[in-house]
Parts: sequence; structure tokens; C-alpha cells
Amino acid sequence: MLNAKPFDGVSVFLSRSLVPPEIFDTLHDALKQNGAQVFLCCDPSRNGPQDYHVISSPDHEKFEDLRSKGCKLVGPPCVISCAKERKSLPEQSYSCCLAMDGVKVLASGFEMNEKAEIEKLVYSMGGILQTKTSHDVSFVVVKNVLATKYKWALNILKKPIVTLSWLYQCRDEHRIVPQDSYRVLPFSGLTICVTGIVSDERKEMQKHIVENGGKYSAELTKKCTHLIAEISFALLWLEKEQLRLKLTFFPFLRSDVKLFGYIKSSVGFKVFPSRI
Repeated sequence: MLNAKPFDGVSVFLSRSLVPPEIFDTLHDALKQNGAQVFLCCDPSRNGPQDYHVISSPDHEKFEDLRSKGCKLVGPPCVISCAKERKSLPEQSYSCCLAMDGVKVLASGFEMNEKAEIEKLVYSMGGILQTKTSHDVSFVVVKNVLATKYKWALNILKKPIVTLSWLYQCRDEHRIVPQDSYRVLPFSGLTICVTGIVSDERKEMQKHIVENGGKYSAELTKKCTHLIAEISFALLWLEKEQLRLKLTFFPFLRSDVKLFGYIKSSVGFKVFPSRI
């Protein structure tokens, strides 16, 4: 129909107790002017496919209760954006905004429960969560540099690689926020041990490791991922501990971070126990 409105056929429940008072009238007008049937109350029993409930944020005390009852929830920014762009309200269970409308996000290095939370975050902003590498991905979210897709994103995709905190900030601000403060640091997730190095240099290395997101370990343990050492000391450790880690040297450490964004000049080895 030529005169069809984007919210035609939907019932929207708009309660003053669920949204900030200063935007209540704006929301009410946006809904009515775009064809929605508006109910000025909260009715959890209304959870049909054409029923929507406006709620300020996932932090609201009623959010989980409404979601558990199968209510379809939308945030104020989502309602206003859909009205301005003459779009239908989203079909998913919760949409806070359209900040990532059509944006493709790839996540790597997370546990299954974390991935489920990331999926909810991305979808709530209108985005698309990719499960495989693709050149049309806009952002890559990783837990740390040990994530399987980190090097691919860094060397091939060359798109922003950010922490999970960035997604939460985008949701809170209802926009794609600048990535600089949320970029994954080159030693994030690494535990680095330094041995056989004089005290002053070791302190410098410790500072460098921590500044770049790594964890400094004074002792070589099974939790270590990398060892920085002079070669003679490294060979001694080959006979002392049974570990799997990467060996690197401090001059390479600094140049790798500058040139590649991760530790590239390292040699993998297994440390076998002494035969004596």
C-alpha cells in the first residue's frame, strides 16, 4: 500500500516505568505517527509475534523478567532510528539500537558461553556475527593474541582488532565508538618469563611486556607462553623443565611489536627433563 507505515500492525507497550521520562513523549509520538498501536502499560502476557515492549536498557530491573516470559524487547534508540529511517521494528528478541546495522563482526578465542553473549550483543545492535573468516568483515573481536584468527586479521584482513569491552561500549553509547582505546595489545594473553638477563635490562623488559598487555613472570612455569633469554641460558632450561613455549630475544621483541604487532621472531621448542 502506498500509505503503509513502518509500524503498521504491531502493538507496542510503552510504560513510563520502563523508559526515561524525558524521552517518553518522543517515543510515543514516533510510535503513533508510524502506525503502531500503543498501550501505555507493561503487560508481560503479551508476547505474540507482533507485540513489542520498550525498555531503557538490559540493566533495567524488569529486563530479564520480560525476556524470560518471551516478550520482544526494543530500546528507545532502536524505536527512534526505525521511525526516522522508516524501517520495521526488528524481529529478534532484543534490539537496543541500530548502531551496527548490517555491520559484520568476527569473534575469535572465546569460550562457547562468551560467544553466545557476543552474538546477543552484535544482534542487539543490528549487526551480523560471522562464524568464518571473510574479507567483508568490518571488525574482529578477540580475547587475546592467542586467538586462532588474530594473525589472519592482523596480516590479511587489516581491519580493527578490538576487545570485548568495545562491543559493550558501542551498546552503551548506541554508536560505533572509536577503536583506539580498545585495540588488542600485542602481548595480550601472553605470560612471558625472562631469564639469564642482567637486572637493569630485565626491569626494562618487564616494563615493555606489561605496557603491551602481557603478564611478566619471574619464574618459568607451565603457564608461561614465551621465554626471553640468552641462548646459553635457554639451552640450560631445555634440560631443566618440561614445557612447551616460544623462545625469543629482547631486540626481536621490540622490533616485532613495532613491525608486526605480535611476537614473530620466536622458535618453538619442547623442554625435556634432565636424564641425570
